[in-house]
Amino acid sequence: MKVAFIASEAYPFAKTGGLGDVAGTLPKFIAKEGLKVILMLPLYKTIDRQKHGIVKTDISFNITLNGQVYPFTVYKLKDSVKCYFFHNSALFDRDYIYGPPEGGYPDNDIRFGVFSHAVLEFLRKTGFTPDIIHANDWQTSLVPVLLKDKFKYKDIFPDVKTVLTIHNIAYQGIFDKTTMEKLELGWHLFTMEKLEFWDKVNFLKGGIVFSDALTTVSPTYAKEICTPEYGYGLDGVLRTHCHKLYGILNGIDYSIWNPETDPYIYENYSYKDLANKHINKKMFLKEFNLQGEEKPLFIFINRLTYQKGVDLLIESMDKMVYGLKDTANFAFLGSGEKKYNEYFKSIENKFSNIFVKVGYDEPLSRKMYAAADFLLMPSIFEPCGLNQMIAMRYGTIVIARKTGGLADTVKDISEPNGYGILFEKPDKFQFENAIDRAIDLYRDSVKFSKLCELVSTLDFSWEASAAKYIRLYESLKFG
Repeated sequence: MKVAFIASEAYPFAKTGGLGDVAGTLPKFIAKEGLKVILMLPLYKTIDRQKHGIVKTDISFNITLNGQVYPFTVYKLKDSVKCYFFHNSALFDRDYIYGPPEGGYPDNDIRFGVFSHAVLEFLRKTGFTPDIIHANDWQTSLVPVLLKDKFKYKDIFPDVKTVLTIHNIAYQGIFDKTTMEKLELGWHLFTMEKLEFWDKVNFLKGGIVFSDALTTVSPTYAKEICTPEYGYGLDGVLRTHCHKLYGILNGIDYSIWNPETDPYIYENYSYKDLANKHINKKMFLKEFNLQGEEKPLFIFINRLTYQKGVDLLIESMDKMVYGLKDTANFAFLGSGEKKYNEYFKSIENKFSNIFVKVGYDEPLSRKMYAAADFLLMPSIFEPCGLNQMIAMRYGTIVIARKTGGLADTVKDISEPNGYGILFEKPDKFQFENAIDRAIDLYRDSVKFSKLCELVSTLDFSWEASAAKYIRLYESLKFG
């Protein structure tokens, strides 16, 4: 079976969030099972071609839409999974993938709409006819639309089935209706049943309607997005198409996230002996001038956005810096919305039990996972979440709001065989109570140590998830 996997980002080439992790990992695990997989991405200015061994092919072509010509040159990567990069200097030679922190580029509709045309033209030109085209998020949601609506693609790929994965329904690709003309989509598609959304164009909605199957990144999130609370205006469309919606939990790549081999942490360790985890904590505290090895260390590693519960962190900061000054240490790493960046920068080096770094720093994040006793994930909503899986692999207990993938991966200690701390409502009282419960757990050193050992052995690897995707592909191909 042949699969064309299309995404706007993939680790280690380009990454802003969970989509990058999934697109960089899932194709490899699918290929391990014998499927022929190609991965297609834009070639951004920020991607280091030399570092990754990206070379130019002899494939080039033009996409002409609404009188505008967009020339593409295709690059490739030699790997177990074939990876192709699509370069157009006007569209992708920019400082950011989607736009600066203030907001997305105003022509993102053109950038990713033209990219969607380009990947289909590449498949047509090269004669690679996949059984499955797997698109991801709004940036590639037009691919199922074009495949089903454009005669030149319908004739060439009559039997190709499409899967669209929704990684975060809050981001939908909504643009002015003039986009219909710019991308030659055809006004017959501008209806409530197709791409129209409050007199605008909604790329994700088009993908939902035209794809043969929909997936999202956890079973609970699949249910949540069909409700008004979590559907961001598309819950009605999703309920209409719920017969083709599947929740498949993401995984993590244990060859990358492994404290036994991680090159960035202070001392390597395994679930069989967590003694060196304490050495990591000791050295982290020393490096960042935090006092008290006997205190629990709480960490937060995430984007600084409303979705990630950053307002709850800020509302509870008084408790952390005053109420728990002599009881616990806290470390925060992340960047995101301007107002949150400014707040956390304002408390850098201000409190004796608080460490803050605003920015993206993967080596530091790995040190934090290895050093921490608890990971904070107070998300307002969380489609899947990977941080909690990574933290548990490093023997760190998770404190999370019971939503989306967090509800699917973390089981509260009040339940039989529970191993984490969950709270229901996204409010300050419940969040602070969860921190207090964590401190009580930490004081029971025997129970705490057993739970650290337990979570480090839980299996959140990609193998099981990849197998579910393959079964879905087979059901679409063979019926």
